[in-house]
Amino acid sequence: MTRTHAANAALTTQNKLHSSGSLAKTALESSWRTAMAEALAKHGLALEELLSQLGINPAETDLRVLSDAYNKVWELAAARSGDAGIGLCELKHPLVAMGNLTHLILSARSLGEALAHLQRYSVLLSPTINLELQHGPTYSRLSVEFLKGLHKPPMQRYDFMAHVLLQALTWVTGTRIRPACVEYPLLAPRDTSPWQAAFDCDLQFSAEVFCIVFHSEDMQTPIPTANPAVAALCVAEAQQQMASHEGSVQRRVRQALVQQLPKGDPKRDTIAAMLCMSERTLQRRLLEESTSFNKLLDETRREQAERFLAKGSISATEMSFALGFADPSNFYRACKRWFGHSPSHLRCGA
Repeated sequence: MTRTHAANAALTTQNKLHSSGSLAKTALESSWRTAMAEALAKHGLALEELLSQLGINPAETDLRVLSDAYNKVWELAAARSGDAGIGLCELKHPLVAMGNLTHLILSARSLGEALAHLQRYSVLLSPTINLELQHGPTYSRLSVEFLKGLHKPPMQRYDFMAHVLLQALTWVTGTRIRPACVEYPLLAPRDTSPWQAAFDCDLQFSAEVFCIVFHSEDMQTPIPTANPAVAALCVAEAQQQMASHEGSVQRRVRQALVQQLPKGDPKRDTIAAMLCMSERTLQRRLLEESTSFNKLLDETRREQAERFLAKGSISATEMSFALGFADPSNFYRACKRWFGHSPSHLRCGA
C-alpha cells in the first residue's frame, strides 16, 4: 500500500472519530489504543483481554489508572510473548495512531513544525502522554513522559511510542526519519540488537528522561502535503478540542488552589498531579494562556483574602493559615502589597 493510501486510511479513521461528536477521555484514547491493539495482535495478544486479566475496566476514564494500566499491559505482553522488543512493531497504518492530529501533521510545512504541533496538542494524541520539544544548534530533542502512576513505565511502552511516532513522521515526509540517538531512563537490555535494528542510531541508557534526539537540519525536512490554509483551520480546531476537553487550565488551577490552600502552601507538582498532568506540561499550558503558577497562586490568595476580610468573621492569624501561609507575617506582607494596609486595619475597616 502506498503512503498516500495509508494517509487516506488514517484520515478516514479520524473523520469517523470526529463524526461521533465525542471528545471524552475514552474517545481521545481510541486511536492510540487501536494502534496498540494492532501491535499486540501481531503477537497473538488481545489488548482488552490483557486489561481484563489485570482487573482494569476497559472503559476506565481515570487517567492515572489508565496510564498505570498501559504500563502493566506492556510488561505483561513482553512476558507472555517472550519478546522484550514487542513494542518495536511495524503498524500497517501508522498515521491512524495520530488520531485527531492527523490532518494537522499532514498540513504542516516541515518535520519541525509537525513535531511542534504534536508537542502543543499532545493531550489530543493521548492525555497520558507529555511531549516536550527543545531545539539546539546541532540537535533537537523530543522528550516523552507518561503520566505518573504507581507502576514504572517499562521499556516496551517507550519503544511503542517512539517507533510509532517515527513511522508516522516517515509516512508524512516520504523520507526515512532516522534519529541521531534514542535515550532511555532505564538500564540497557543484555542484547540491544533489536533496538539498533529498529532505530538505526546510537542508544543511550540510564538517562534522566526518555528522549528522541534528531539532527537539527532534519527539522527542515519538508512535508509534501503541506497546506498553510488547512493547517490554520486544523490549529483552530485543535485549540477548540483542547478547550472542550479540558476547559481553561488556569481556571482548573484556581479551583485546585482553593481546595489546597487550607492544607498549606500549595506546590506546583501537587496541583499538576491533581490535574493529571506533569509539572512541565502545567508550566507550558499556563504559559500558553499568558500566565504562571505563581501568578495564579497570588491572585487566588488575594481573592480569598478579600472574601475573608469582607466577612470579618475570622482573625488575621486564622486567615493566614486558611490561605496557606506558614507564617502570619507572610500574610501581613502580602496584605500590604495587595491592599496597602495590614490585615488588622482592613478587618477594622470592614
